Amino acid sequence: MSSASKRLPYGKSALPSFTFGQQTTPTFQTVVEAFAHHVARSPQTLAAIDLTSGSKEITYQDLSSRSQRLAYKLRQRGVRPGMRVPLVVKRGIDMLVGITAILACGSQYVPLDGGVVPDSTLRFVVEQTAADSRVVLALKSTKHRFEGWESVKTVCIDEVDHDEEGGLDATKEIVVKPDHGCYVIYTSGTTGTPKGVDVTHANVVNLVSQAPGDLGITTGTRVGQLLNISFDMAAWEMLACLCNGGTLVLRGSDWRAALSEIEVLICTPSILAKYDPRDFPKIKVVATAGEPSSPRLADAWAASKTYYNCCGPTETTIVNTMHRHVAGEPLTIGKPTPNNNVYILDENNVPVAAGEAGVMWAGGSGVSRGYIGLPEKTAERYKPDPFTDDKSVMYNTGDLGRWTADGSIDILGRVDDQVKIKGFRVELDGVATSLGTCSGVGRAAALLHNGEIHAFIAPSTCDVGLIKTHMKLCQPYYAIPSRYHLMPALPLTANGKIDKQLLRTMIRRPSDAGSQESQETVSIIKSNADTNATQVSSASSCSSLPLSVEKMQQVDLEAALPDKELPKHPRNIRHRVLIVYRRLFSILGLINIGAAIAVLLTGTPRDWVATVTAMNLTVAVLARQEFVINALYTITCSVPTSWPLWLRVRCARIFHLGGVHSGAAVSAALWLLAGNIGDLACMLTNECSGFWGQQSIASKVVSWLLTAGFVAMLVMAYPTIRKQYHDQFEKTHRFVGWTMLALFWVSTVLAANDSRGELPLGTACLQTPSLWLLAVATLSIASSWFWLRKVPVDAEVLSNHAVRLHFDYTVPVNGSFTRVSHKPLMEWHSFATVPAPRPENGRPAGYSLVVSNAGDWTRTTIQQPPKHIWVRGVPTCGVMRIATLFNRVVLIATGSGIGPVLGHIQESTGRTPTQLIWSTKDPEQTFGEELCNTIRSKVPDAVIWDTKSQGRPDLVKMGYNLAKSFDAEAVIIIANEKITKKVVYGLETRGVPAYGAIWDS
Repeated sequence: MSSASKRLPYGKSALPSFTFGQQTTPTFQTVVEAFAHHVARSPQTLAAIDLTSGSKEITYQDLSSRSQRLAYKLRQRGVRPGMRVPLVVKRGIDMLVGITAILACGSQYVPLDGGVVPDSTLRFVVEQTAADSRVVLALKSTKHRFEGWESVKTVCIDEVDHDEEGGLDATKEIVVKPDHGCYVIYTSGTTGTPKGVDVTHANVVNLVSQAPGDLGITTGTRVGQLLNISFDMAAWEMLACLCNGGTLVLRGSDWRAALSEIEVLICTPSILAKYDPRDFPKIKVVATAGEPSSPRLADAWAASKTYYNCCGPTETTIVNTMHRHVAGEPLTIGKPTPNNNVYILDENNVPVAAGEAGVMWAGGSGVSRGYIGLPEKTAERYKPDPFTDDKSVMYNTGDLGRWTADGSIDILGRVDDQVKIKGFRVELDGVATSLGTCSGVGRAAALLHNGEIHAFIAPSTCDVGLIKTHMKLCQPYYAIPSRYHLMPALPLTANGKIDKQLLRTMIRRPSDAGSQESQETVSIIKSNADTNATQVSSASSCSSLPLSVEKMQQVDLEAALPDKELPKHPRNIRHRVLIVYRRLFSILGLINIGAAIAVLLTGTPRDWVATVTAMNLTVAVLARQEFVINALYTITCSVPTSWPLWLRVRCARIFHLGGVHSGAAVSAALWLLAGNIGDLACMLTNECSGFWGQQSIASKVVSWLLTAGFVAMLVMAYPTIRKQYHDQFEKTHRFVGWTMLALFWVSTVLAANDSRGELPLGTACLQTPSLWLLAVATLSIASSWFWLRKVPVDAEVLSNHAVRLHFDYTVPVNGSFTRVSHKPLMEWHSFATVPAPRPENGRPAGYSLVVSNAGDWTRTTIQQPPKHIWVRGVPTCGVMRIATLFNRVVLIATGSGIGPVLGHIQESTGRTPTQLIWSTKDPEQTFGEELCNTIRSKVPDAVIWDTKSQGRPDLVKMGYNLAKSFDAEAVIIIANEKITKKVVYGLETRGVPAYGAIWDS
């Protein structure tokens, strides 16, 4: 169809000739057809290299085989052509198997990142898109997200038998047509209702199966897969690669490792700006979209690469304009891609002349089918295209633009209230709605200016601190305003609407004048009722927040992480293999190896081996003794904060002292075993001296029983077994340990009797070093039971998920933990203490602890709060005790991990400036409003992340960015093992001292 015939339906309107992209035919009609072509043509070509965990590969043939098997499984579960299947996964080869399997069924995939998608969004999307099949495709690591869901059938990609042959031809009869759905991408849900954009195969192949959208990808071209699967640009990465025979490189946590391997890079300008093009010579083609690029960035990459600056909303299938930039020339978003149209229209939908600004509308083959389940919203944004005669529709992008003389487009910003902040789409109307729901707010508006969200609030008597607290609960961090303007009333237009243009003028006026008021976080705008003129006055005295808060509000917690400091293998050796815990374990081992060599070379008497065994046993016991632990913590944590940081960082590793316990215990077991084996060898050869092999039968039997006890203890203490059989480990450690202690006494007396000669038994025992060492160990073990008592408890039920227990029998130090029990001989549970050094809320001085639902014992304690409970020993220092070693610290807690940090937050934030990231589900509902308010009052800018509404955060990224912006000397995390190890490793390898519990101890 010619350009002239396209313009006929609109009659007299004079459209610029460059409104229409070149008319071409894509190489393939569907993604399925394109993928099948490359499977048949190049079956052994690598389809993907997975760097998410080590390095794994899969060929096109193997990817096709796995996807066909999975597709057969999906069809067995009721998936049919035209249905939509939510894909809840994480980056990896299994993700690609899931995508290609769904498409092979003739179905439409709905990608969701199983690691971060909020529960509310997940449920909304599944209910909206899986209404027909009720099938969700997931991984073993993400299927827990659907526990308790009724009528949802979860199929795990990584549980399907790779060797299963049945039904492999079942999907070959399925004909996928261009107008069939390919994927659904859900856009921002800040208004409360995420919108699912319905994209077809024809939409997709129009971009990825022809130039320039194919980005020159051919057989074997390595393409990066860097972006979140829920972003439409990730579809460009994956589908452009698989539709053109390329090799997809799926990144792991090390971005540079992936960037060093690829030839084609698709990302946002913010990501690209983190890297120097000279560091990645293999990259040949770069395409950016999602937010405005800059001439400096474009010039830097275009100098040595092919660089495309692109634009297009999700509704027009990723991008619909592309510009191949030449360094030094003006930067635009280019021209319409093939078979796509761009119209720039005025407020009457009349095309504007070149150089004039207007609203950009998109038409052509890239325009999607609309929003899932939102016909009114679809009708609002998708209109019949009056510039064509093919009954197609055009989409209102909401962008302002203008044509240049050569037919390119300059983008001028957004015409509506949907903007992008830090790479995330934010609807300012949703922000204004949230502001309006805060107590005391009459009317509110939100505008974007210079990259910041400005909140306009009436009346001027509103409490800004309260509003900020409210916004943290109902908006993600990137959608929270950083500037607040209080007004008696908001200005209105003649139509009775809020005059946003006038509000924009108010923002610019102080800035243009260079007044200091523009630097305030909060301002009061006084409105003159007679003239409707406004003026901005400083209101720094009205702000309840310190100056540092303004700085903290501008922190980009989602900023890209720098690369890790060392190559992979040296990095893992330093930060995983040679942690202080293992170094201490190794030092104990080396000392004992040296002693063993001395025994072999000098022919030391048998009783010396018993003494070394007792020495190791005593050291192992003392390393776990409360008073010893508290003394060591007191010494190391008393180092002044004025001392060099390198020294304080090392002192803070005191909580690794469990390595001494483990090293000494294993050494004691090995010495005992070596002594027994030596005795046995001497008995068989009859060639030994020094009392080797001359013990009584009773001594030998007891010694071997002790060896068996050690084996049982060490096997149950092995981290993997201990985690799986924790209750059995506790009982073994207690009852086998006590039995062994008694047997050691028996063994010591028997050994003294065997070697006493003419000495009385009592004298021989007193002259045995092992007896005195054993006495020390026994007193150490018994000491905690000396303080066994049943104490009163004041239970404060926070919710049906948590309870706070208050005690008054002692006041511990910050960073300590205590043991509590209902059955002292059978169970003990450790909890961090929250000191209460002064009477408060009608309760005496003492301490409290937070119990959250994590098992049978905690559930019973929450449902039936005790009035009395058993405690033993004294509160003992833990990892949080080290916080006072640092001048500034960032704390990270997940769930009930807030308990261990709460004591520091309440008492030490004045002495040690502190920032906090707390990630948990429904914080106020689970832990109570009082606890949350305590946190906000002590750490006003705390990041309280609700995982239910905001998904799972990237704590490594957030922790690093917060630590750097806050100038923190250390980060301390209290979380489960997996998260703790991930965060500590992620920060330590980037030069940030990080501390968390040692799970191997």
